Amino acid sequence: MSDDRDGGSLGAHGDGASGERRDLLGDDDLLGILEEAIADERVAQEKYRRGLERCADPEACEVFEQLLREERAHERVLEARYIAVKKRIGLKGAGRE
Repeated sequence: MSDDRDGGSLGAHGDGASGERRDLLGDDDLLGILEEAIADERVAQEKYRRGLERCADPEACEVFEQLLREERAHERVLEARYIAVKKRIGLKGAGRE
């Protein structure tokens, strides 16, 4: 029997050949995933910030700067989606709590 977390080949609605049905994500699940993704982006930013502080080669420094910019942009996108979901479901507060 397939576990929902096993990354099996079921479609979004769990309509695989075995007839199993995969549960769809709820709003709380989505908010939790977005919170985790935002935290991951912040961890990556810190890693690239440390690399930037320690790099000596200008080319390596540029790579860290670019990666840091990209992770900041990812964080902003995820934050905006998080806020949009909270507003859609009527939760108080515009930002993360």
